[in-house]
Amino acid sequence: MSKKSSSEKKIDYGILEAIFFSSPKPISRDRLSKILNIDKKELDNHISKFVNEFNKNHKGVKIVKRRGYYYLTIVDKYIDFVANVMEPPPLNERQKLIIAYLYKNKEAYLKDLKNVFGPYVYRDVKKLRRWGFISIVTRDKKKVACLRPEAEAYIIRKRTRV
Repeated sequence: MSKKSSSEKKIDYGILEAIFFSSPKPISRDRLSKILNIDKKELDNHISKFVNEFNKNHKGVKIVKRRGYYYLTIVDKYIDFVANVMEPPPLNERQKLIIAYLYKNKEAYLKDLKNVFGPYVYRDVKKLRRWGFISIVTRDKKKVACLRPEAEAYIIRKRTRV
């Protein structure tokens, strides 16, 4: 009686597609390993094959890996087309206040934002930057948060929806 190698476990790629499609946030390698109940080394082999096959077969979306997390994202050349149908992420109260503050002042040093909104402002600034509402530039060796036109459009769109 011959034994099959226990190191090779078959993974249904449909499960991986469903996971990436339904996940509201990036998925770590550790999380995928737990969901699929396989060890990380075996997962690496399967996930690299899956990502290559997925990206080859899909033209508008792709899966990318950054800092140990996998993202299902829109291909850059289609961002402008889907921007009109995408809803911006929900903002918490502090994020709304930060946007309002920057709308009024046009820009602010990060240190000043910390003094106004407290130490957790950096987490909110990071999210607002990732979502494209603000940009961070360096002036006089200090970081400055600037409101982007997308945020102004978001504010105006939210006002007119009421």
